[in-house]
Amino acid sequence: MKQLADEKGSSLVYLLWILTATIVLFLILTNIARIYIVKQQASAAAELAALAATGDILSVTEEGIKEYDNAMASWMAADGLSYDDPLWEEIELELDGLVASGKTKHEAYTKVFNEKLPSLLFDVPAVVPDAPPNLKDIVKSRFDTYLASRMDTTVRQIIRENEGNDEPGHVEIVISPDKSRVEVKTDATYDTITDGSLLASFSEDIPQKGYGPPLKYLEKILN
Repeated sequence: MKQLADEKGSSLVYLLWILTATIVLFLILTNIARIYIVKQQASAAAELAALAATGDILSVTEEGIKEYDNAMASWMAADGLSYDDPLWEEIELELDGLVASGKTKHEAYTKVFNEKLPSLLFDVPAVVPDAPPNLKDIVKSRFDTYLASRMDTTVRQIIRENEGNDEPGHVEIVISPDKSRVEVKTDATYDTITDGSLLASFSEDIPQKGYGPPLKYLEKILN
């Protein structure tokens, strides 16, 4: 009977070992899955933020074009002339046509601006007397004045809404001069799912990058 009791004790120890190993394995697999979820969370936040920041660039560009039209109208009116073909009206017709054909507003703006603006964004020599308003200078001025703060606000809001880290030091926003696109880097925090008894508890930020679509006309503005 003594030997039987020993065997029961050994079986209990073995079962406890199996149970502990199973729990540890479950915690490990759960945390691996959690890492993947947090990584996807950071990736989505970065991608959506980059897309939203691209929208800010398109909006500021639109504002610059409208400012250019107003400046041209005033410049021509000073000579008694009428500015009959505003640039924005021409662009707007193309935008409406693309949206009607099934393009999203974002896609339409990107396509029209990329196709139409590069040939219009050029430098006017300073020696030219009584030069007309310059589209490149006007758009660039609006970029310098409004764009950085607007993108920062937009990007941080999108990251926050998608459970990423929007605090200082966790967000980087760049307009790549080589690829003419917005690049956003952010992260989301991974915390281990454990009480600390079987698996060590720790926290780590998982960084990801997001990229907006290329805006080729930016080459004319940034360079």
